[in-house]
Amino acid sequence: MFITTCSLECAAFDRMGSRAAAAVRSGHGSTSVGRLAVPLPKFAIPPMYSATVWTDPKLYAGHFQGHIDLNAFHESFRRRAAGNRVAIPTEVDQAFLDTQEAELEPIRDLVIRHRLAQIQAADEEIASQVARLADAQHRLGSKEAKAAGHSARMSMHKIAAARRRRASLAQNVDGCQLGRMFPGSFVPIVTVQDGQTLIRPMRYQCRPSSVERRMENLLESPHHARKDCLQGRWRTEFGHTHGVIAVESLFEAVALHRLRNRQLLRGEGLAALELEFLPTPRQTLYVACLWSHWQRPGRADLLSFATIVDRAPAEVQAAGQDICPVVIKQENVNAWLNPDPTDLAASLAILEDRPAVSYEHFPSSAERERLARPAPAKIINLWKPPQSRSPLAA
Repeated sequence: MFITTCSLECAAFDRMGSRAAAAVRSGHGSTSVGRLAVPLPKFAIPPMYSATVWTDPKLYAGHFQGHIDLNAFHESFRRRAAGNRVAIPTEVDQAFLDTQEAELEPIRDLVIRHRLAQIQAADEEIASQVARLADAQHRLGSKEAKAAGHSARMSMHKIAAARRRRASLAQNVDGCQLGRMFPGSFVPIVTVQDGQTLIRPMRYQCRPSSVERRMENLLESPHHARKDCLQGRWRTEFGHTHGVIAVESLFEAVALHRLRNRQLLRGEGLAALELEFLPTPRQTLYVACLWSHWQRPGRADLLSFATIVDRAPAEVQAAGQDICPVVIKQENVNAWLNPDPTDLAASLAILEDRPAVSYEHFPSSAERERLARPAPAKIINLWKPPQSRSPLAA
């Protein structure tokens, strides 16, 4: 069996798991797995952790002349309503609330049931935190108490967050067809199965069919499929299960010192800043994906996908990010969705034949950050080198 060097490296990264992350935090440039010394990835800041994507399956169905897999959507919404951890963007919910088709009535009922439960939970959180705030203020009135002051501040923050969450659940945004996609969220994706184009909800964090559920957390960036590892780590998906998502903009966490075109200062911690990359000229990006249908006896099936990433264009690298999703031409989408397992070179050629597009970047807006799920977006401290002890302290 022929195994490339890249396959060995990718497999080694999979086995490293948390040890690789610990090596990044400790500042080491490489780590060893068994007898195989593997250099760490050149990107310590994760690439494309979020994107603005199409969230309306009807928009996909009309654009790609496909069919919406209602059973898959119903199962995802049913599992969420049952209390399972199924993260579905609010914009996907809205797509089913805005329609009146009879066949979508069961899904719409599940969305309404979930929203009412979330609004009730937010009301209970507000009532609980209001009582906590009143108690803290009463204790502050009697005497100065540091714990009471901290409790009051936390209560006010949680009350404000719960009210924002309740307002976003109660509002009805008509015609909203775009939304933020984060790792772990379920969004529509275009696939072809048995010659039929299907739009299905899949988790943006791939669990390959060959990986056990308990080993999933040890995978290195499971929401990205590196192009140089397609025939190694991703060989069970590449050439077999291809997908496409429609993207309007990308969000990258870039290293702050690289964005400023300078080296890290002595004693300076690694910091990141979120930038939104927009294509120039403005156009919809068709990002190539690999997907997997994970099945095990006694376990719930999981449909999940990963975007294919490769070396970023020069303007993205200049902003501080080395890796970027692979965008394919619109005329090649059909060929990509119908791969020939015996002709992997044809699939690789599609990935190389990319549209002429450049990117301009802007800091993400405060409003978008407020509404989005918390992520490593603002200037944050990712790693601080250990402080050297002074001779006097010794």
